[in-house]
Amino acid sequence: MFKNIWMKSLLIVFGSSLSGLMPVTVADAANPEPVTVDMSFLDPVTITEVNALQYGILDQTLNTETIIIAPNSTVSGTGTALILGGTQAAAKLTVTATASQTLTILVDSIVNGTGYALSAFVCNYNGGTDTACNSYTPTSVASATLLIGATLTGDNLAVAGVANGSFNVTVAYQ
Repeated sequence: MFKNIWMKSLLIVFGSSLSGLMPVTVADAANPEPVTVDMSFLDPVTITEVNALQYGILDQTLNTETIIIAPNSTVSGTGTALILGGTQAAAKLTVTATASQTLTILVDSIVNGTGYALSAFVCNYNGGTDTACNSYTPTSVASATLLIGATLTGDNLAVAGVANGSFNVTVAYQ
């Protein structure tokens, strides 16, 4: 009897093992569908400075007056009488990108100097509308001019000599 129980157990285990080795039948799909993959590669955006933002030669008594240079290089503000000479011009950059893409233009990392602060940057891309640089999202062309103007405000601490400020311009695909 013990032998019969052992044989039945062996047969059950062996039978279970064989059922695990039985091939599973898989029906072929009746309708395979090929799926394509779409993508576009964009040229990297490059920026080249043509000329700096230029305020010219200023009287050091700028105090709290402002000098505003628009993207088209027109000059306005309460401190225009303190411009003694030199060139006043918006910054001019060449931007190269893949055409027909939405860009984001950002001005940041503004470095001011003793006697002045730069603010209110205004951009004009490819002859479009003057827009605050940090909310500007124009459509790209292969190569375009980016003009940047800003407001210079005196703080009554200017010292005689050359003052060089700076700022970063980032142009990226949106």
